[in-house]
Amino acid sequence: MKRLSWILALAFGLVFLGATLMNATLIGKARSALGARQLAGELPAPGSKAAAARFQLIAIVPDADDSFYEGLLEGVSAASAGADAAVQVFRYPLQSAQEAERYFEIALRAKADGLILYTPRDEAGAARSADRAVLAARNGVIFVPVGTDAPKGEKGPFIGSGSLLQGYEGGKLIGQRLGASARAGVILPASGRGGIEGEPLYKGVVAALRSFPGASVAAVAEVQPGILSGEAVAESMLRGHPELNAILCSSARDTVGAAQVLIDLNRVGEVLIIGADETKDIRRYIDKGVIAASIVRDSRRIGEEAVRAFSRMKKGERVPGPEEMGFFVITRKEGVR
Repeated sequence: MKRLSWILALAFGLVFLGATLMNATLIGKARSALGARQLAGELPAPGSKAAAARFQLIAIVPDADDSFYEGLLEGVSAASAGADAAVQVFRYPLQSAQEAERYFEIALRAKADGLILYTPRDEAGAARSADRAVLAARNGVIFVPVGTDAPKGEKGPFIGSGSLLQGYEGGKLIGQRLGASARAGVILPASGRGGIEGEPLYKGVVAALRSFPGASVAAVAEVQPGILSGEAVAESMLRGHPELNAILCSSARDTVGAAQVLIDLNRVGEVLIIGADETKDIRRYIDKGVIAASIVRDSRRIGEEAVRAFSRMKKGERVPGPEEMGFFVITRKEGVR
Protein backbone atom coordinates (compact mmCIF):
# COMPACT_ATOMS: atom_id res chain seq x y z
CA MET A 1 0.00 0.00 0.00
CA LYS A 2 2.82 2.37 0.93
CA ARG A 3 4.51 1.54 -2.36
CA LEU A 4 1.32 2.40 -4.30
CA SER A 5 1.02 5.72 -2.44
CA TRP A 6 4.65 6.50 -3.23
CA ILE A 7 4.10 5.75 -6.94
CA LEU A 8 0.96 7.93 -7.06
CA ALA A 9 2.73 10.80 -5.30
CA LEU A 10 5.62 10.56 -7.75
CA ALA A 11 3.23 10.54 -10.72
CA PHE A 12 1.31 13.60 -9.50
CA GLY A 13 4.59 15.37 -8.83
CA LEU A 14 5.77 14.77 -12.36
CA VAL A 15 2.47 16.01 -13.78
CA PHE A 16 2.70 19.18 -11.67
CA LEU A 17 6.29 19.77 -12.73
CA GLY A 18 5.38 19.29 -16.39
CA ALA A 19 2.49 21.73 -16.14
CA THR A 20 4.72 24.29 -14.44
CA LEU A 21 7.39 23.99 -17.10
CA MET A 22 4.81 24.22 -19.89
CA ASN A 23 3.28 27.35 -18.36
CA ALA A 24 6.73 28.93 -18.04
CA THR A 25 7.45 28.09 -21.65
CA LEU A 26 4.22 29.70 -22.85
CA ILE A 27 4.91 32.83 -20.84
CA GLY A 28 8.41 32.96 -22.23
CA LYS A 29 7.08 32.67 -25.76
CA ALA A 30 4.65 35.52 -25.24
CA ARG A 31 7.26 37.76 -23.66
CA SER A 32 9.76 37.23 -26.44
CA ALA A 33 7.07 37.17 -29.17
CA LEU A 34 8.43 33.80 -30.19
CA GLY A 35 7.14 32.76 -33.58
CA ALA A 36 7.42 36.27 -35.01
CA ARG A 37 9.83 36.72 -37.86
CA GLN A 38 12.60 39.24 -37.56
CA LEU A 39 13.00 41.54 -40.53
CA ALA A 40 16.23 39.66 -41.11
CA GLY A 41 14.37 36.38 -40.76
CA GLU A 42 15.59 35.33 -37.29
CA LEU A 43 15.30 36.33 -33.66
CA PRO A 44 18.19 38.45 -32.38
CA ALA A 45 21.13 36.46 -31.09
CA PRO A 46 22.27 37.06 -27.49
CA GLY A 47 24.76 39.91 -27.42
CA SER A 48 23.70 41.25 -30.84
CA LYS A 49 22.79 44.90 -31.38
CA ALA A 50 19.13 43.93 -31.74
CA ALA A 51 19.14 42.02 -28.46
CA ALA A 52 20.92 44.93 -26.75
CA ALA A 53 18.43 47.52 -28.04
CA ARG A 54 16.71 49.55 -25.37
CA PHE A 55 13.16 49.01 -26.66
CA GLN A 56 11.18 46.13 -28.12
CA LEU A 57 8.95 47.11 -31.04
CA ILE A 58 6.47 44.72 -32.65
CA ALA A 59 5.02 45.24 -36.14
CA ILE A 60 1.88 43.37 -37.26
CA VAL A 61 1.13 43.52 -41.00
CA PRO A 62 -0.62 41.38 -43.62
CA ASP A 63 1.32 38.62 -45.35
CA ALA A 64 0.31 39.55 -48.88
CA ASP A 65 2.00 39.92 -52.26
CA ASP A 66 1.87 43.71 -52.24
CA SER A 67 4.77 46.14 -52.40
CA PHE A 68 2.95 48.46 -49.98
CA TYR A 69 3.55 46.08 -47.04
CA GLU A 70 7.14 45.39 -48.01
CA GLY A 71 7.86 49.13 -48.15
CA LEU A 72 6.17 49.56 -44.79
CA LEU A 73 8.46 47.00 -43.16
CA GLU A 74 11.51 48.46 -44.87
CA GLY A 75 10.67 51.82 -43.33
CA VAL A 76 10.18 50.32 -39.87
CA SER A 77 13.51 48.54 -40.15
CA ALA A 78 15.34 51.63 -41.41
CA ALA A 79 14.10 53.85 -38.57
CA SER A 80 14.41 51.33 -35.74
CA ALA A 81 18.12 51.95 -35.06
CA GLY A 82 17.48 55.65 -34.53
CA ALA A 83 14.82 54.75 -31.98
CA ASP A 84 17.13 52.23 -30.25
CA ALA A 85 14.51 49.55 -30.90
CA ALA A 86 14.68 45.87 -31.82
CA VAL A 87 11.86 45.00 -34.23
CA GLN A 88 9.92 41.76 -34.42
CA VAL A 89 7.34 41.14 -37.14
CA PHE A 90 4.11 39.13 -37.21
CA ARG A 91 2.57 38.46 -40.65
CA TYR A 92 -1.01 37.26 -41.04
CA PRO A 93 -3.28 36.41 -44.01
CA LEU A 94 -4.83 39.60 -45.39
CA GLN A 95 -8.40 38.37 -44.90
CA SER A 96 -7.81 37.03 -41.38
CA ALA A 97 -8.62 39.85 -38.95
CA GLN A 98 -8.90 37.24 -36.19
CA GLU A 99 -5.27 36.25 -36.68
CA ALA A 100 -4.21 39.90 -36.47
CA GLU A 101 -6.13 40.21 -33.21
CA ARG A 102 -4.34 37.17 -31.80
CA TYR A 103 -0.97 38.73 -32.54
CA PHE A 104 -2.14 41.99 -30.99
CA GLU A 105 -2.93 40.13 -27.77
CA ILE A 106 0.46 38.37 -27.84
CA ALA A 107 2.19 41.75 -28.17
CA LEU A 108 0.33 43.01 -25.09
CA ARG A 109 1.18 39.89 -23.06
CA ALA A 110 4.81 40.22 -24.12
CA LYS A 111 4.85 43.73 -22.63
CA ALA A 112 6.48 45.16 -25.76
CA ASP A 113 7.39 48.83 -25.61
CA GLY A 114 5.60 49.64 -28.83
CA LEU A 115 3.21 48.13 -31.37
CA ILE A 116 2.84 49.17 -35.02
CA LEU A 117 -0.32 47.60 -36.46
CA TYR A 118 -1.66 47.75 -40.01
CA THR A 119 -5.26 48.91 -39.63
CA PRO A 120 -7.57 48.69 -42.67
CA ARG A 121 -10.29 51.32 -42.87
CA ASP A 122 -13.01 48.68 -43.19
CA GLU A 123 -11.93 46.45 -40.28
CA ALA A 124 -14.15 47.94 -37.60
CA GLY A 125 -13.75 51.66 -37.85
CA ALA A 126 -12.46 54.11 -35.30
CA ALA A 127 -14.17 52.31 -32.40
CA ARG A 128 -11.98 49.21 -32.87
CA SER A 129 -8.83 51.31 -33.17
CA ALA A 130 -9.80 53.33 -30.08
CA ASP A 131 -10.41 50.10 -28.12
CA ARG A 132 -6.97 48.83 -29.08
CA ALA A 133 -5.37 52.10 -28.02
CA VAL A 134 -7.04 51.82 -24.60
CA LEU A 135 -5.96 48.19 -24.15
CA ALA A 136 -2.41 48.99 -25.22
CA ALA A 137 -2.16 51.96 -22.85
CA ARG A 138 -3.51 49.82 -20.02
CA ASN A 139 -0.69 47.35 -20.64
CA GLY A 140 1.97 50.04 -20.96
CA VAL A 141 2.37 49.52 -24.73
CA ILE A 142 2.53 52.45 -27.15
CA PHE A 143 0.13 51.79 -30.04
CA VAL A 144 0.69 53.28 -33.52
CA PRO A 145 -1.84 52.23 -36.21
CA VAL A 146 -0.75 52.52 -39.85
CA GLY A 147 -2.37 51.88 -43.23
CA THR A 148 -3.78 53.70 -46.23
CA ASP A 149 -7.00 55.37 -45.09
CA ALA A 150 -7.56 56.23 -41.45
CA PRO A 151 -10.76 54.74 -39.98
CA LYS A 152 -13.55 57.32 -39.96
CA GLY A 153 -13.27 59.53 -36.90
CA GLU A 154 -9.77 58.27 -36.05
CA LYS A 155 -8.17 60.59 -33.49
CA GLY A 156 -5.02 58.69 -32.62
CA PRO A 157 -1.54 58.83 -34.17
CA PHE A 158 -2.55 57.09 -37.42
CA ILE A 159 0.15 57.21 -40.13
CA GLY A 160 -1.06 56.57 -43.69
CA SER A 161 -1.43 57.60 -47.32
CA GLY A 162 -5.06 58.16 -48.21
CA SER A 163 -6.88 56.74 -51.22
CA LEU A 164 -8.75 60.02 -51.83
CA LEU A 165 -5.54 61.77 -52.89
CA GLN A 166 -4.43 58.69 -54.82
CA GLY A 167 -7.71 58.71 -56.76
CA TYR A 168 -7.51 62.44 -57.36
CA GLU A 169 -3.99 62.17 -58.75
CA GLY A 170 -5.03 59.24 -60.94
CA GLY A 171 -8.04 61.12 -62.28
CA LYS A 172 -5.87 64.16 -62.97
CA LEU A 173 -3.35 62.07 -64.93
CA ILE A 174 -6.15 60.52 -66.97
CA GLY A 175 -7.75 63.91 -67.66
CA GLN A 176 -4.47 65.53 -68.64
CA ARG A 177 -3.75 62.79 -71.19
CA LEU A 178 -7.21 62.12 -72.57
CA GLY A 179 -9.17 65.29 -71.83
CA ALA A 180 -12.91 65.30 -72.54
CA SER A 181 -12.69 61.93 -74.29
CA ALA A 182 -11.66 60.10 -71.10
CA ARG A 183 -13.84 57.09 -70.28
CA ALA A 184 -12.26 55.60 -67.19
CA GLY A 185 -12.63 52.29 -65.42
CA VAL A 186 -11.76 52.18 -61.71
CA ILE A 187 -10.67 48.98 -59.95
CA LEU A 188 -11.38 49.37 -56.23
CA PRO A 189 -9.86 47.31 -53.40
CA ALA A 190 -12.05 44.62 -51.84
CA SER A 191 -14.10 46.05 -48.98
CA GLY A 192 -17.14 43.81 -48.57
CA ARG A 193 -19.29 46.85 -47.83
CA GLY A 194 -20.91 47.34 -51.22
CA GLY A 195 -21.68 50.75 -52.69
CA ILE A 196 -18.99 52.73 -54.48
CA GLU A 197 -20.05 56.29 -53.76
CA GLY A 198 -18.33 56.35 -50.39
CA GLU A 199 -15.05 54.84 -51.59
CA PRO A 200 -12.28 57.47 -51.29
CA LEU A 201 -10.45 56.28 -54.42
CA TYR A 202 -13.60 56.59 -56.53
CA LYS A 203 -14.47 59.98 -55.05
CA GLY A 204 -11.00 61.26 -55.84
CA VAL A 205 -11.20 60.19 -59.50
CA VAL A 206 -14.63 61.77 -59.96
CA ALA A 207 -13.49 65.02 -58.35
CA ALA A 208 -10.42 65.25 -60.60
CA LEU A 209 -12.33 64.52 -63.81
CA ARG A 210 -14.72 67.41 -63.14
CA SER A 211 -11.93 69.69 -64.33
CA PHE A 212 -12.20 68.05 -67.77
CA PRO A 213 -15.82 68.59 -69.00
CA GLY A 214 -17.01 65.54 -70.91
CA ALA A 215 -14.67 63.10 -69.15
CA SER A 216 -16.34 60.45 -67.02
CA VAL A 217 -16.03 57.22 -65.05
CA ALA A 218 -17.63 54.55 -67.23
CA ALA A 219 -17.08 51.44 -65.09
CA VAL A 220 -16.28 50.62 -61.46
CA ALA A 221 -15.69 47.25 -59.81
CA GLU A 222 -14.21 45.82 -56.63
CA VAL A 223 -11.62 43.07 -56.71
CA GLN A 224 -12.22 39.93 -54.69
CA PRO A 225 -9.71 37.89 -52.67
CA GLY A 226 -7.51 35.86 -54.98
CA ILE A 227 -4.30 36.37 -56.87
CA LEU A 228 -5.98 36.69 -60.30
CA SER A 229 -8.95 38.79 -59.22
CA GLY A 230 -7.58 42.10 -60.57
CA GLU A 231 -6.85 40.50 -63.92
CA ALA A 232 -10.37 39.08 -64.12
CA VAL A 233 -11.95 42.45 -63.23
CA ALA A 234 -9.87 44.30 -65.84
CA GLU A 235 -10.79 41.81 -68.57
CA SER A 236 -14.48 41.97 -67.64
CA MET A 237 -14.38 45.77 -67.73
CA LEU A 238 -12.76 45.94 -71.15
CA ARG A 239 -15.06 43.35 -72.70
CA GLY A 240 -18.19 44.84 -71.14
CA HIS A 241 -17.30 48.47 -71.83
CA PRO A 242 -15.55 48.76 -75.21
CA GLU A 243 -15.56 52.55 -74.85
CA LEU A 244 -13.06 52.41 -71.97
CA ASN A 245 -9.79 54.12 -72.77
CA ALA A 246 -8.31 54.27 -69.26
CA ILE A 247 -8.10 52.06 -66.15
CA LEU A 248 -7.07 53.19 -62.69
CA CYS A 249 -5.83 50.44 -60.34
CA SER A 250 -5.68 50.46 -56.55
CA SER A 251 -2.88 47.95 -55.89
CA ALA A 252 0.33 46.63 -57.41
CA ARG A 253 -1.17 43.20 -58.07
CA ASP A 254 -4.17 44.64 -59.93
CA THR A 255 -1.89 46.91 -61.93
CA VAL A 256 0.16 43.98 -63.20
CA GLY A 257 -3.05 42.03 -63.90
CA ALA A 258 -4.54 44.87 -65.96
CA ALA A 259 -1.30 45.21 -67.93
CA GLN A 260 -1.31 41.52 -68.77
CA VAL A 261 -4.91 41.77 -69.97
CA LEU A 262 -3.99 44.59 -72.37
CA ILE A 263 -1.20 42.44 -73.78
CA ASP A 264 -3.49 39.39 -74.12
CA LEU A 265 -6.21 41.44 -75.84
CA ASN A 266 -3.67 43.21 -78.06
CA ARG A 267 -4.86 46.61 -76.83
CA VAL A 268 -1.57 48.10 -75.65
CA GLY A 269 -1.58 51.77 -76.64
CA GLU A 270 -5.37 51.92 -76.82
CA VAL A 271 -6.06 51.92 -73.06
CA LEU A 272 -4.22 54.10 -70.57
CA ILE A 273 -3.30 52.27 -67.34
CA ILE A 274 -2.59 54.29 -64.22
CA GLY A 275 -1.24 51.84 -61.69
CA ALA A 276 -0.53 51.76 -57.97
CA ASP A 277 2.76 51.27 -56.11
CA GLU A 278 6.06 50.06 -57.54
CA THR A 279 7.44 46.60 -58.30
CA LYS A 280 9.96 45.29 -60.81
CA ASP A 281 7.09 44.14 -63.04
CA ILE A 282 5.35 47.51 -62.89
CA ARG A 283 8.57 49.33 -63.71
CA ARG A 284 9.18 46.95 -66.64
CA TYR A 285 5.65 47.49 -68.00
CA ILE A 286 6.05 51.26 -67.67
CA ASP A 287 9.33 51.24 -69.55
CA LYS A 288 7.71 49.15 -72.31
CA GLY A 289 4.79 51.57 -72.57
CA VAL A 290 2.14 49.11 -71.36
CA ILE A 291 1.48 51.13 -68.18
CA ALA A 292 1.42 54.92 -68.48
CA ALA A 293 2.25 55.77 -64.86
CA SER A 294 1.97 54.42 -61.32
CA ILE A 295 1.02 56.30 -58.16
CA VAL A 296 3.29 55.07 -55.40
CA ARG A 297 1.99 55.44 -51.85
CA ASP A 298 5.06 56.15 -49.79
CA SER A 299 4.73 53.16 -47.48
CA ARG A 300 8.42 53.20 -46.59
CA ARG A 301 7.98 56.69 -45.18
CA ILE A 302 4.84 55.52 -43.35
CA GLY A 303 6.96 52.86 -41.61
CA GLU A 304 9.69 55.36 -40.76
CA GLU A 305 7.24 57.92 -39.38
CA ALA A 306 5.45 55.25 -37.34
CA VAL A 307 8.72 54.42 -35.56
CA ARG A 308 9.42 58.11 -35.01
CA ALA A 309 5.92 58.56 -33.59
CA PHE A 310 6.60 55.67 -31.19
CA SER A 311 9.88 57.29 -30.14
CA ARG A 312 8.24 60.67 -29.50
CA MET A 313 5.40 59.13 -27.53
CA LYS A 314 7.87 57.10 -25.48
CA LYS A 315 9.44 60.41 -24.46
CA GLY A 316 6.04 61.69 -23.37
CA GLU A 317 5.46 63.94 -26.39
CA ARG A 318 2.01 64.26 -27.90
CA VAL A 319 1.57 62.99 -31.46
CA PRO A 320 -1.30 64.58 -33.44
CA GLY A 321 -4.12 62.66 -35.14
CA PRO A 322 -3.90 61.09 -38.63
CA GLU A 323 -0.82 62.08 -40.61
CA GLU A 324 -0.75 61.90 -44.42
CA MET A 325 2.52 60.71 -45.95
CA GLY A 326 1.42 61.22 -49.55
CA PHE A 327 2.77 59.60 -52.72
CA PHE A 328 4.95 60.07 -55.78
CA VAL A 329 4.38 59.20 -59.43
CA ILE A 330 6.65 57.07 -61.60
CA THR A 331 6.57 57.27 -65.40
CA ARG A 332 8.59 56.03 -68.32
CA LYS A 333 12.28 56.87 -68.16
CA GLU A 334 13.49 59.25 -70.84
CA GLY A 335 15.26 57.50 -73.68
CA VAL A 336 13.73 54.08 -72.94
CA ARG A 337 12.16 52.43 -76.01
